[in-house]
Amino acid sequence: MSIRTAPPFTIPHLLWETSDMLDALTARDIAQVFRLVQRATRASQTNLGIATGLSQAQVSEITSGARRVSSIHVLSRICAGLSMPSHARMTLLLGERHSASTEQDLRHPQLGRVDRDRLGDVTAIYSNRSDFTAALPPHVLFNQARDIRAAGLSLNLICQQYADNHLLKLLAAGGRLRCLFLDPDGATIRQLEREDDYPEGHLSALTELNIQNLACRISNRLPAEARDRLAVRVYDESVRANILLVDDRLCVVQHYLPQMRGVDCPTMVIERNAAPSGLYPIFDGMFSSLWERSRQL
Repeated sequence: MSIRTAPPFTIPHLLWETSDMLDALTARDIAQVFRLVQRATRASQTNLGIATGLSQAQVSEITSGARRVSSIHVLSRICAGLSMPSHARMTLLLGERHSASTEQDLRHPQLGRVDRDRLGDVTAIYSNRSDFTAALPPHVLFNQARDIRAAGLSLNLICQQYADNHLLKLLAAGGRLRCLFLDPDGATIRQLEREDDYPEGHLSALTELNIQNLACRISNRLPAEARDRLAVRVYDESVRANILLVDDRLCVVQHYLPQMRGVDCPTMVIERNAAPSGLYPIFDGMFSSLWERSRQL
């Protein structure tokens, strides 16, 4: 039977809820994941290879323990190829055990209390940015805000997903916005394009467009007395995460993972409190440090 005509297989949804599978995902033990899938579906190594973009020989090496998967890119392909539900994908990529019910508690705090002793000031975790924006759209985050600080790559949440008239209203009413973009003319953004297989100039053009939208279209439409409430700067350093801070109380952290589109990466929501293990001061400090080293346009 040729590779192109190998039959598909269906993984029972309940397999992702078993203790053995959750243990394997937490440990990133892909050999055990493959064995459990084969046991449940009778899929061959060729079937697994077709689904995950691996050769039969690579699947054999992984299953035998001769090869261990550690690349986020390959792990992401395996997640997609096996059609992992979001809680299983999150368990594998983050290395922390979650069940479907746990994921529901984290995404919808009203349905279950977050373990404060373990998570400190983290109040929600989303396995991708689409789920995050569905739960907390930009108008919910920003409409009543007085001070917004954002650092990252192109800052699409503010520049593409939040209406210009709302942003103008926020600034005209006394709100403040500080945006820190990855320098579209810098060396880091070109390296990022190469690493993540973007066409040359793709990320630079998108970032430049967003910068011009804020620096020109928004700033020029503001009353003269309000223009200093909008500050735009650039930096040329490795991008760790998108960091969004609202009114010194809420922090949204969107991590970047190699070979993954930003929209597919996890998002954490942090609400500042007095918890000794709180993460808010860490990301607040990261923004302040980047801002101090940044370049004004």
